[in-house]
Amino acid sequence: MVIRTQTVAYTHVFSSPVGLLHAAVDGQGRVLALGFGPEPALPDGVAARENKYACGELEYEIAQYFAGERQRFTLELRLEGTGFQKAVWSRIIRTDYGSTVTYGEIARKIGSKAAARAVGNAVGANPVIILVPCHRVVPARGGIGNYARSVMDQSEGRQIKRFLLSLESSRSAFSVPGTGSGDSAP
Repeated sequence: MVIRTQTVAYTHVFSSPVGLLHAAVDGQGRVLALGFGPEPALPDGVAARENKYACGELEYEIAQYFAGERQRFTLELRLEGTGFQKAVWSRIIRTDYGSTVTYGEIARKIGSKAAARAVGNAVGANPVIILVPCHRVVPARGGIGNYARSVMDQSEGRQIKRFLLSLESSRSAFSVPGTGSGDSAP
């Protein structure tokens, strides 16, 4: 007889200045998901179990971020994705608070200089918003770009992205390329 154990993720929904956030952590407290969708997007084979205490440190650090008290997160991440997606997400994490980077710059920095569109797809698949700060990725042609397009309409997503960039800019020297506030990128 084979006994199969199912991996469990502890989930919790909490309020933030940008709406309800759906969080998931594994048994070791590593963040699996943080997003806007109806429920956190979990890796295949992972069952969700509500537990606000398991997600407490994540909620606490996110609250500190929105209060302007935290620019770097201490939480360990468990990112599930392709090798390319993980390379993109790893590069995004290194984008400084209050800075922006273009899709093309990320492509170049990971050694795939012609892959800006693929970088955009990887950014769109980011399972851990804010901690993997995909809101800091903007188009080279200017403007703000999209945000959370898979779970909300474009105008709402862009409004949230502007809010996050504004939150960070109010606490650091910062500007978004193509928005009339100068050009700055790491």
